[in-house]
Amino acid sequence: MRRFVLLVPIAIVVVFALASAAEAAPQVELQPAVAQLRERVTIAVSGIHARSLQVLLAGATKVLGNQPASQLPWLSLHLVDGAWRGTLPAPALPGVYPIVLRTGAGATPVRSGQFFRVLAPGTGIQPSFANPVDVVRWWVHAQHAKLVAVKAWPRPGFDLRDLRLHRLFVVAYSPPGHPQVRDRLGMFVTAVRDGYSGRWRLLEATLEP
Repeated sequence: MRRFVLLVPIAIVVVFALASAAEAAPQVELQPAVAQLRERVTIAVSGIHARSLQVLLAGATKVLGNQPASQLPWLSLHLVDGAWRGTLPAPALPGVYPIVLRTGAGATPVRSGQFFRVLAPGTGIQPSFANPVDVVRWWVHAQHAKLVAVKAWPRPGFDLRDLRLHRLFVVAYSPPGHPQVRDRLGMFVTAVRDGYSGRWRLLEATLEP
């Protein structure tokens, strides 16, 4: 009987600890929820009790011309009406960026499970695919062109975006009515997905990587 009596309080403590951990999960709100390139977005983080809070957009870089890529720095948030608030810096490149939090310099960074999205209008309603290379095939088909070749392309030095969320390809295709080799065109196509288990969509098609 004593063993049973002792186990009950222990079980209650464990359940209470798990419930407290669930309640302590930070809530992240972005306004707007999806930004366009160069648009400033405000962030509000609640559910974190600390003396300070900083946020980082993992893989987001500054505009530095021909200089090497530089990760955007940590941003210190301000406690206002019970939530940590601030205005996020604008990444140089479109994409999906994991939001990382820490309670001060030197503290262990924690991924919030939320993402900062910089996407062109209409990206979310485009066709989606399980395989990122299918995004390239769809893009070529949308140009009424014929796919000649497609190849994964290494990330340029200025690009620090998460490779699990962004894939870059180079594609060669024949424009409509021009099947000759001399008329073939090339394009760099970037596929993106909204989260690590999301489906792939077109992020952008550019003449340079």
